[in-house]
Order: sequence, then C-alpha cells, then structure tokens
Amino acid sequence: MRAVPPRTTRAPRLPASGWLALGSAGLALLLPTPYILESPGPAVDLLGEREGAEVLRVEGGTPDEGEGTLDMTTVMVGGPPISTTSVIDLAGALADPAVDVVPRELMYPTGMSSEEVGAANTAAMSDSQDTAAAAALHALGRPVPSTLVVHELVPGGPSEGVLRPGDEVIAAAGEPAEDLEDLRAAVGSAGPDPVTLTVRRDGAVTELRVPVAAAPEGAPQPWQMGALIETVVDVPLDVELTVPDIGGPSAGLMFALTVLERLTPGAMTGGAPIAGTGTITPDGVVGPIGGIPQKVRGAAQAGATTFLAPTANCGELDGRVPEGLQVYAVDTLAQAREIVEAVGRGEPPESARTCG
Repeated sequence: MRAVPPRTTRAPRLPASGWLALGSAGLALLLPTPYILESPGPAVDLLGEREGAEVLRVEGGTPDEGEGTLDMTTVMVGGPPISTTSVIDLAGALADPAVDVVPRELMYPTGMSSEEVGAANTAAMSDSQDTAAAAALHALGRPVPSTLVVHELVPGGPSEGVLRPGDEVIAAAGEPAEDLEDLRAAVGSAGPDPVTLTVRRDGAVTELRVPVAAAPEGAPQPWQMGALIETVVDVPLDVELTVPDIGGPSAGLMFALTVLERLTPGAMTGGAPIAGTGTITPDGVVGPIGGIPQKVRGAAQAGATTFLAPTANCGELDGRVPEGLQVYAVDTLAQAREIVEAVGRGEPPESARTCG
C-alpha cells in the first residue's frame, strides 16, 4: 500500500487593497469627532475641609457642629476644544446611560481654543463666588452693587470691532442692564437687528449698535453677540474656593447657601447631606446649567439624599433621577434656603416642586 502524503492548505491571502481597507476602517475609528462627552464628576462638600483648609473660605464665617453637607456638583467634560472624541469614544458614550453626547458648538463658541475656554471657565468660577456672596448678603438685607463688564470677544463674532474687553454695559435697548438676564432679553428682542448698548469705556459713556447673529440650533438663546460678559460685584466680603481645576458659574447657588450657612448661627442643613447646582444673580435668581443628569448621578454617588436643581432644568431629569435622591426645583436663593432648612428639620418642604 502506498502512503499518500497529506495535503497542505494555505489560508487565503488578503489582497493589498483589503489590508488598506481594514487600515482605513481602523483609522476612521480613531478620527476625532465634533462632539463633547459629559459624564458624572465629583461632588465637593463646600462645608468641608481639604488638606486642612476650608473648601470654601468665607471671611468672618464660622462652621457649626452637625452642619451636614452642601455639595457642589460637577461634570467631567471630554472632547474638543480641550481634547478629542473619537468614533470609538462616541460609540461607548452612546451605550452608557450616564454619559450624554453634545455637539461642540452648543457648549463652546466657534473659534475658541482650549486655553481660552479654560481661562473663561476660571473667570466664571471666580465671578460666581463674588456673585454668590452678593446674593447671600442681599438675602441678609445687605445689597451689593454690581456691573456688567465685557470679559472677552469671540474671534470673528458679531461684536468684534464694536465692543472691547473692559467695556462696562450700563443699559441695553434703552433700559438699565442690571444683570445678565436683562442683557440677554434685550439681545433676544433685538435679533436679527443690532442691539443698542450704552457702555462706559475709559471713563466716557457712549452708545453702540452691536450686531447679533443667530445662535446654533438648540442653544438656550436664539441670538448672540459673540461676547463673554461677566457680572462684577463690589463685595465687602472675601470668599475663596480652595479646590483647583474646577471652572464655570454653575456652583453659584451652592456657594450662596454656603455663605449663608457660614454667616448665620446654627446648622442650616440640620446634618442632612444636600447637593445642588445652578447659576445665581446678585439678587438671588437661580439660573439653568448644563449637565444636570450627570450632576444628580454624581450627587447620589457622593451620598446626597436631597438635590436642588434649577426649575428650567427639571424637565431634563425625567426618568434620570437615581434611586434614593429627592430633587427639588428652585427659582431663587430664598426658595432654596427654605427647602434646605425644612429638610434640616426633617420636614417635607411646603409647596416645593419635585423633578424626575
């Protein structure tokens, strides 16, 4: 019997064009996309300490025993212009209920670099501390004057060449501009026509016709000037956040509550773990913020059982409030304070609207 040698087989060879296609597909998965990823960030207790120092130092303020927590909540933001979001990152985010995907242009003005974004966020955080102190002092019967100042212009934006950094906005469309809401309302009413602003520049008062442009679809305001304007308050009280690498104005409400806690006797929270978010004006109006679903999740992970959310953000929390967390909608600092004090007494807040 003759032995028959075994047959050898070879795997089919992929043509060069196939390898190129695979390489191109793999490269495409790593290409950057114009999307921002928002995920839960850490919650920071503003009544607590960090490395032996008070997290939020309030001049003349004193801690109280059994004061509980007042957590400011944060969002971890990834993507342009600070970093990149690849197609792989995008696919993972879409599969994670804790992460939201947002077009870049809805968060950052076109043309801004990561350095400019960081500087703007740092300025907004510093400004929100002063504004919160002003709101707290106002709640205690001590009004504080404030002014609107142009901080920065968006390169190529409508107001470039008309407004200048340092301009103090006195009036908008012939009406006093006492806060950012007044200014936004005037811009919104004027669009698409230019809005008339009265500004003080180098000590002289002048009127300017400032062009506006349509905001990106989905933006909170339909028209924009392409200018970053901050509220500058002359606060006779030093307030300092000792936690680095956190920016933006969304902790204003929690800053104001912390200042009130420090400047009034007794533990306002009654020992309860409370968190929240929201911008604030010097007269105590709470405004909407971004990333509310991520913030409530971060608060729950930190152990909070009560959360204060701007009323304008309440609808975003339908079906997204973690178990064990009660979210209350607030419009003003006074309302937020009432809720905190009621929770501290172990009572349900009267007439408070819940979210989620």
